[in-house]
Amino acid sequence: MRLVQRKSRARRVRADLHPDAEEGTHTDFAGDGAWDVPGLLRRLLAATQLARTVFPDTGPWLFLAVERRHRGVLDAEIAQFRNRERRFGNWISAQRDAAGKPLEISRPFEIRRLRKTTKVVRAVALGGTVSDLAGDDHHVEVYRMHYAHGTTAHILAGRSINRAQQWVFDRMSTSGRPVLVTAEAEQHLEEPRVAEDLGLEEGQAAAMRSGQLDMGLVNCRDPYDSPHRNDTKVCHVAPAMCMLCRNAVVFTSQIPRLVLLSEHIERMRASLAPPHWQAQWGRQAAALAEVFEECADLMPGARREITDLGLRLDLPLGLRTEFDR
Repeated sequence: MRLVQRKSRARRVRADLHPDAEEGTHTDFAGDGAWDVPGLLRRLLAATQLARTVFPDTGPWLFLAVERRHRGVLDAEIAQFRNRERRFGNWISAQRDAAGKPLEISRPFEIRRLRKTTKVVRAVALGGTVSDLAGDDHHVEVYRMHYAHGTTAHILAGRSINRAQQWVFDRMSTSGRPVLVTAEAEQHLEEPRVAEDLGLEEGQAAAMRSGQLDMGLVNCRDPYDSPHRNDTKVCHVAPAMCMLCRNAVVFTSQIPRLVLLSEHIERMRASLAPPHWQAQWGRQAAALAEVFEECADLMPGARREITDLGLRLDLPLGLRTEFDR
């Protein structure tokens, strides 16, 4: 069998020769997922299976649609996509938001705009050569003629935004990393050399060893020098923001508390909307994950301690009202 494919926009003709299989042999290519050619064909056949069952005399068309013919008789034939009610614009017009109002989408409705948007996102996110940007759904010539010239401005704008966002993220992540103190270092914390290596003063180290700077979850170098407020009053966001504070000092003996906080954050994931959870707890969850990864060997013991001692997480009422809703 000889299969010929003509791509008008790319001005290319592709011919594939498929020799007949030997008698008694069978070749079946299942594909790699739902979005490759075999996967799309399977989904298309599944979507039209009911029509093929109800109308068994229908021709062997791949694209099948049920239409109302003369005198209201239903029939299944090859889909011509000429009915306005089946067009992409009609489907968009029928969509509603959460309040039941029509979606505000600029006209004209054109599904090819979605394809071009995909190309722009791929170019901004991945970069690479023209063949990389063309991907597996276009020839290089098609991308050059129909996509490349329209994505340049979007790529430059996207890269500028990415650079600005990365600068903000770097500032947020580098300045808010707490210091993790091992159990051995905690025993010798009051020694000047150990305290200096951890960036602590001798008075701070002694106060932490005696529990005077315990903020409920972790220790704090100076509760009156909070980066979250401009005056010299005691920090008002502890312990909710301690994991994002440059003053935080974590003892390994405090790991069970942090495990309880992590479980509380995960419970909030189920009760808060995803954008709200990300804004309130996303960075804390990431900071906790870094600490847990750094002391992974202590995690089983910390969980056993929670169970054996029946530990509970006591959070201030202000934290629950401000961060948990």
